[in-house]
Amino acid sequence: MVYYRKYRPQTIGELDSPKLRETLTAVLSQKEIPHAFLFTGPKGLGKTSTARIIAKVLNCTAKKRNGIEPCNECSQCVSITNGTNIDVLEIDGASNRGIDEIRELRERVNLAPSAAKKKVYIIDEVHMLTTEAFNALLKTIEEPPSHVVFIFATTEPQKVPNTIISRCFHISLDRATQEELVHSLKRIVKEEKIIIDEEVLNLIANMGDGGYRDTTKILEELVALSNGKKITKEIFEQTHKTANILLRVSTLLQHIIDKDAKASLLEVNELINQGTDIRLFIFQVLSNLHRRLLEEMKVREKEVRPANLEIPLNQLQQLIPLFEKAYQDTKYAVIPSLPLELAIVTYCQKDEIQDSGFKIQEETPEKPVIASEARQSNTSNDSGRNTLKDTRTKEQNLKVKQVLSGTKPEEKKPVESTATQRDLPKNVQDASLLLENLIYKVKPYNHSVAGVLRGCTIGAMDGVAITFTTKYVFHKEKLEEQKVREILEKVVREVTGKQLSVMIELKK
Repeated sequence: MVYYRKYRPQTIGELDSPKLRETLTAVLSQKEIPHAFLFTGPKGLGKTSTARIIAKVLNCTAKKRNGIEPCNECSQCVSITNGTNIDVLEIDGASNRGIDEIRELRERVNLAPSAAKKKVYIIDEVHMLTTEAFNALLKTIEEPPSHVVFIFATTEPQKVPNTIISRCFHISLDRATQEELVHSLKRIVKEEKIIIDEEVLNLIANMGDGGYRDTTKILEELVALSNGKKITKEIFEQTHKTANILLRVSTLLQHIIDKDAKASLLEVNELINQGTDIRLFIFQVLSNLHRRLLEEMKVREKEVRPANLEIPLNQLQQLIPLFEKAYQDTKYAVIPSLPLELAIVTYCQKDEIQDSGFKIQEETPEKPVIASEARQSNTSNDSGRNTLKDTRTKEQNLKVKQVLSGTKPEEKKPVESTATQRDLPKNVQDASLLLENLIYKVKPYNHSVAGVLRGCTIGAMDGVAITFTTKYVFHKEKLEEQKVREILEKVVREVTGKQLSVMIELKK
């Protein structure tokens, strides 16, 4: 049996979170026990295990400490632990999410327990229930029979209706701390008689991402690979390819400070070739940036580093969110290194793009002003000032002033396009402004495609096609995907009013 299942906490005292132990002890000590519990939090924190412990507390026939702690020896405790208790029902919300299943549950709720004191319904991933199913369940939760207790668990509480949440005793499980994870590992190490360095336990906890399940899995892998030998730091580093990570973190940050995207991507490629855990690497980068942030804010003493490795506070404020997003995205990325590579390109190219007149959009951008709208606008002074700020070019400044003074700006005759004509739209500033508007329009369709477009420029545009140029192969491949190309053509039509084909060119 795998360690995580074998060493699931079976009593309140075995729970690794002091906060959770205190909460459960306080709640279950009361004369009136809540008729519905809701456990929320990331995966691998023990939501289902805690639900089973509550079921045992409610049904144990020989409670121990303070009349709360289950004995784990009576028939009720043993059957709940083994999953064979007919009065404690575990339901998967993802597989039983429809109204028919919930109606069947409502009918069974009124039946008295067969042998236990309380009939307990544990519904895992409850957020997967349909709206109709939630509505059908609501009345039962509001006025359940006295012999019934509901325990819900979910990783996505925002998807659970407030009408359900308000009728439950809500316990939110936070990601486990380093201390709590090490405490969990030590329980297993003691029972399995594993010989392991204390330093390795801390390294494992670092990789566990705040979850007991993932942390335990890493320990189990190390035990299997150690062949009964003592698990040392060297074995850990050999298994997870972490020996040179700290050095490579400094090297990568140096390339990033120098805005050398190519060297940074080559460094990432080298990590991939060496089999380095990319997510662990990003974690180490974030840890490094976090330390520097605290040093800049005088929270901790500054470490001695070469002068060229200093990172100013304003750069830290830009880098940390980028790498934090990359760390989160890596967990579900098809190509594990892609979120890191995209973060690098986004940061390294930002100044280059801004210098060309392009403004990187924030997460909630205001709608940009299209050049043609600026020329044709007959706006107030405030609107004129906003246009002046958005365009930031001498040519557009002049046109806005003409609008404000009531002078009609001189209209330039459009150049007739032919199939062989491949000129930029009027000038570089207009091309940058056009790209800005395209990114704004693309973002609601696909946020990641908008991010890729930030690393491109408009190379050419005529009456037939618009060409995007990029220096990076993975940008080109992404934009050439059929679905992405359809989005781009639709957005180009919305912005330019023309039905143009989209071309992607790789610029060496």
